[in-house]
Amino acid sequence: MGRPKRAVRPLRDGRFAFEVAVELKIFVAQLAEELSGVLGQDAPMLRRLFPTAYPDDPERDAGYQVFARGELIEQRQAAIAEVRSTVDSDVLTLTQLTAWMKTVNDLRLVLGTQLDVSEDQPAELDDDDPSPDAMHIYHLLGVFLEEIIDALSKA
Repeated sequence: MGRPKRAVRPLRDGRFAFEVAVELKIFVAQLAEELSGVLGQDAPMLRRLFPTAYPDDPERDAGYQVFARGELIEQRQAAIAEVRSTVDSDVLTLTQLTAWMKTVNDLRLVLGTQLDVSEDQPAELDDDDPSPDAMHIYHLLGVFLEEIIDALSKA
């Protein structure tokens, strides 16, 4: 008996099989749409998407944020648009799969911020957790991201 076929895997022509469950693709696209609607806001949940460049120099960091934030938002919006346009696809180009990777990573960063996940406080599933669904989604996004990265690393 051989290894099960991966849902995301490189193909010989440079593209990628993207045979992910339709429900997962639609769910990620819906979350991405929600993220798209708040990207321009100054919401605490977005802090990991726009990290401090100069932690010891608030004035210099403010200048960086003014300069870089718009471009970062544009890049994220472009990746989300790519996810929307390929949600029904079973084969993706490198550019398209990279957009999925970026979007899933951004969603995971935002959700991790909301759950207060950090290197000091790793994400753990706990039966007493008041937000078990959010933690399950966080882990699901992590598994999906890992599969995408694995496929990209084998291309």
